[in-house]
Amino acid sequence: MDPISPRTRQLEEDDKKYLWHPFTQMSDWIQEEIVIIEEGDGCWLKDVDGRRYLDGVSSLWTNVHGHRKEPLDRALKDQVDKIAHSTLLGLTNVPAIQLAKELIEIAPQGLTRVFYSDSGSTAVEIALKMAFQYHQQCPRGYPSKTRYVCLSNSYHGDTIGSVSVGGSTCSIPCTGSCFSPPTALLPLSATGVPWASPPVRAPWTASWKWRKSSGSTLMRSPRWSSSPWSRGLRASWCILEATCVGYGNCAPATGSS
Repeated sequence: MDPISPRTRQLEEDDKKYLWHPFTQMSDWIQEEIVIIEEGDGCWLKDVDGRRYLDGVSSLWTNVHGHRKEPLDRALKDQVDKIAHSTLLGLTNVPAIQLAKELIEIAPQGLTRVFYSDSGSTAVEIALKMAFQYHQQCPRGYPSKTRYVCLSNSYHGDTIGSVSVGGSTCSIPCTGSCFSPPTALLPLSATGVPWASPPVRAPWTASWKWRKSSGSTLMRSPRWSSSPWSRGLRASWCILEATCVGYGNCAPATGSS
């Protein structure tokens, strides 16, 4: 292994002294040799000592087109020369209007507005609040619809509302908010009531119907066998995400090593 340069050593010391990394056990992190990225090009990352790494997760799913793509970099630089940021709270701006129009032109029929968000977690937060607010304020709403339905072992983000609809008995409770108790869990691997210790079996069941269409397997809506949920009395929405990229991929399933 090549010797660590003084610059790299100083950066590593400063990282471990001043940074708190997300989804990272810091007591382990400070004991390890860390990778410090400085450059990127296409699908590749380069650290401060010139070593290259394949960016196989697209910098955690946010850089699907690759690094240093000339059209994207040029657009960013052109915009910064005008203004870097302007709020949509009481104001609007040119690129926000133009992008919203283009998105609606390619969106499924019936979607007519764009609400911008800066991450997946906050997008889920926005959708949660929209669903809840609709039933509380709309004349055609049902104020009793204060719960959400999610898949067991699902993952929808790390902000507090998104965690509340994560299908894990390890989720963080939001006592006293519209997210508590937040969900009914559809049993793909296990069914339980979030945050119960030990987990409590939910008093409903669901079955899933599958059908083939154009060579793809599609999931249809669950059919509830018995529950007030089946009559739509309490659930304001249902959130779905493949469990292969959700919480079930972050923690071992029951009985596995």
